[in-house]
Amino acid sequence: MAQNLRRFASNNCKITNNNSSNNATVFYRFIGNFVPAEWKDLIGDNAKALSKTSKQLLSLMVYRLQIYYNKDIDELQESYYFFEKELNLRYRRVRQCLVELRNAGFIEVENRTIIKGNLKVRNVLCVKLLKNFQRFTEKEKKEEKIVLLQQKIFTSICKNLQANLQKIAATYIDIIIIKKIIIDLDLLKIS
Repeated sequence: MAQNLRRFASNNCKITNNNSSNNATVFYRFIGNFVPAEWKDLIGDNAKALSKTSKQLLSLMVYRLQIYYNKDIDELQESYYFFEKELNLRYRRVRQCLVELRNAGFIEVENRTIIKGNLKVRNVLCVKLLKNFQRFTEKEKKEEKIVLLQQKIFTSICKNLQANLQKIAATYIDIIIIKKIIIDLDLLKIS
């Protein structure tokens, strides 16, 4: 009960739990070298929550791509060493987290050979985000509240209309029954 109450009280993040749809949007307030509070309910392919390290790695990748956002870069090209150094992890754990995120449908991972100038660089880690990650702003929160308020007003109007229609229908049925009784009484008087 307390868990449900906590989840209800602090769930200001809208996450589509169906990780297989690539157009799902994941909101966040702050990202970087830590896990955003809004991502506490992200789930993996086995319907279990993603590990904290995987969420931290995903947050770092989103942050790095946000830096390059103005340059129209849609994939991150970093080495495993970069993630090891930034997150203070070992190579094996970085690989495990990348596999977990790939299986959950959040990223696509490739090792490529890239030529920079006359230098050939092999096995460069290329990570592409498959989900749409957007910053959750207060303006969006206010707009969301307005939409929810409009939906509540609309549903209350519909309920009132439905109740009024039921009353009218009941009254109409009563009138029809009364007319039928009167006609039956008139027929009895005639015969």
